[in-house]
Amino acid sequence: MTLLRTVLIAMLLILPLHAQGKNPSASDESATTVKDGIAIYGVLTNPTMYDVYVQSGTSDAGNVQLRDGDPSTPLGAGKPISNITIPSFGSAELKAGGTYVLVTDLKSSPKAGDTIRLTLMTDGGVGIPVAAVIK
Repeated sequence: MTLLRTVLIAMLLILPLHAQGKNPSASDESATTVKDGIAIYGVLTNPTMYDVYVQSGTSDAGNVQLRDGDPSTPLGAGKPISNITIPSFGSAELKAGGTYVLVTDLKSSPKAGDTIRLTLMTDGGVGIPVAAVIK
């Protein structure tokens, strides 16, 4: 009976970790050309019970920078930041005048309708794929 109780308790403790099997994701992605490159906007969603920190990104299109814009400056301006926090069971909006992703040192000249693909990397090593169409 003790063994059965121990197994049952262990299963109940592991179940929440297994149920969280989903990774953070991106949705409503869009992109626009700005002075320094291509600004990427969208919503990053975290279905887990722990905060997630986006710390870097990669793209074949160019260098990826995490930025925080100042609403009083022109679109695309902003200072580099070290991470973007996606709260547990929540989301972080990437938007003009706020937190966003900037792709610089472009390897080609993208135009409206082109898709910019990148991967945002979290502190846990999980990649968040992003495909943003330039407007």
